[in-house]
Amino acid sequence: MKYIVGLIYSIIIIFPTICFSELNNDSWRVNTNIYLEIEEYQGQRDSFNNKVYDKISTVGQLKLFNPQSAWRFALEHRESLRNHGRNFTTSRDSYIRNRTQIDAIKKMINTPTSDLELGFRYRKESNDVEPNTKARSSNRLYGLTPAGEYRFNDDWSFNFWLSYFYYSNYFNDSSHEAETEFGVTYKYSDALKAKFTVYIDNQWDKHFSTRFLQSQVRAYLPITIKPNWKITPYARYFLQENTYDKNNYLTQEIKNGFRIGSLVEYQVTPSLTLWSEFAYEPSTWKSPKKNGITSGYDNKQTLYLSKIGVKYQW
Repeated sequence: MKYIVGLIYSIIIIFPTICFSELNNDSWRVNTNIYLEIEEYQGQRDSFNNKVYDKISTVGQLKLFNPQSAWRFALEHRESLRNHGRNFTTSRDSYIRNRTQIDAIKKMINTPTSDLELGFRYRKESNDVEPNTKARSSNRLYGLTPAGEYRFNDDWSFNFWLSYFYYSNYFNDSSHEAETEFGVTYKYSDALKAKFTVYIDNQWDKHFSTRFLQSQVRAYLPITIKPNWKITPYARYFLQENTYDKNNYLTQEIKNGFRIGSLVEYQVTPSLTLWSEFAYEPSTWKSPKKNGITSGYDNKQTLYLSKIGVKYQW
């Protein structure tokens, strides 16, 4: 209950400011999105046949935008309950990690053939850990994200985003991160599109030695079934995911892995949308992963991801 109260408290703090902005300009709009996210890792089990690790999060998002303005803003607050061997229930082994994130995005270019925007991000996250473990202070993230689209014609376009993050007092060894996704979109009709991308994530320590490197190919297929029903199946295939120590020695490597999932949206009214997402991700690793979330001689791990939420435009 504690993490739900924290979520509501954060929304109460920001909402009057957004309402004040709306009163001063009727063109400003507010979108809210509140959802529940569940991550279940299946690997080894304890002596009572409980799962070793899972996580449940409540997330609240507020977005402020104006079609006539070059700026838009977003606030997100997340409270995550992490468990070790207790199957989504609080226990002496569980702990809560909270995260608050603020984004400001400015549209730099907007023409019939191209768009370019620049985003700024600030995030504060607690470093809460398992009981009987030494406490750590909160960490902060500062980010810069250019993103854009170039339309070759009515059917084909190129899309990209590229983020640079700096971590202050991060609980892992990474201090810098560059993350990007780029690819092409094909529009078959207003009701059917296909998007193919490459995703890359690289993390460095404070000396800019690589500590983590990941690459994937991804595919999305947004389909509008009816005017108020939309489904987006997607797939990811892992090309690489490596972890390195401070001496640049490879300590973990994925052998194979993929994710398949789907996002489903139902527009109840012009303002209200119900949505859900489900995904299945099996993977095999070179070495056992911590917390026992791999099992067997080939170090297999399976992740089940599910989300359910409500969006509303005020």
